[in-house]
Amino acid sequence: METGAVLLSLVVTSLFSAVGAFFLYTSEGTLQSVLPYLISLSAGTIFGGVFLHLLFRLSNKFGYTRLTGLLVLAGLGGSFLLERALHWHTHQDGGEVDSLPYVLATGDSIHNLLDGVLIATGFLASSSSGVAATVAVVAHKVPKELGDFGVMVDGGFSRLEALGVNIGVSVFMFLGAGLVLGISQVSGSTVKLLLPLVVGNFVYIAGTDLLPQFKDTDRWVLHSLVFSVGVGAMYLIPFIKAAV
Repeated sequence: METGAVLLSLVVTSLFSAVGAFFLYTSEGTLQSVLPYLISLSAGTIFGGVFLHLLFRLSNKFGYTRLTGLLVLAGLGGSFLLERALHWHTHQDGGEVDSLPYVLATGDSIHNLLDGVLIATGFLASSSSGVAATVAVVAHKVPKELGDFGVMVDGGFSRLEALGVNIGVSVFMFLGAGLVLGISQVSGSTVKLLLPLVVGNFVYIAGTDLLPQFKDTDRWVLHSLVFSVGVGAMYLIPFIKAAV
């Protein structure tokens, strides 16, 4: 049951990886006007997924101990270290513009591997947590892929080549998910250990990558409403599942 749901979620997420290609055919002005609101929506969606689903499932299924808190912090700190490592590597190779798209593709591969781990861990915890994790991953991917496509095209890739690379590295999501599903067959503690790390990763993404980008804007009221829409969408997931 979990395997089928994970595979479906990975396929859907992979399709959303190509959404950046659509925006490349729009004007720069349109892209710049839409992107900030996509970021606000993503932040609300991820925070909603963490506090309304993942932490709820974690506490009810396994309890919340000091070790759990340490694992959440480890997930947060590990995300920071990974981001800094990729950022450093990009700047080290950034002297040659032609190499930057390849470095970016390498970073995307690592992120996709992690996304697969996040989605599979969510579904192993519960179906609602899996859906929440999938929506959170997609919400983060959309604004991120917009930037990735732009960098690749500016670095010399054609739009079709950038799209192909972006979809191609999605295979790493399946590898990450397969790794988690395989380990879970051997160890019953997989979800108990991985879920807090997932929570820490999502909190880091939403709190450091997304939230700061709209909190100081003059249109903070509108952005707050869009943020609330993301939270509300995550709140409604159990009701939508029940209706279906």
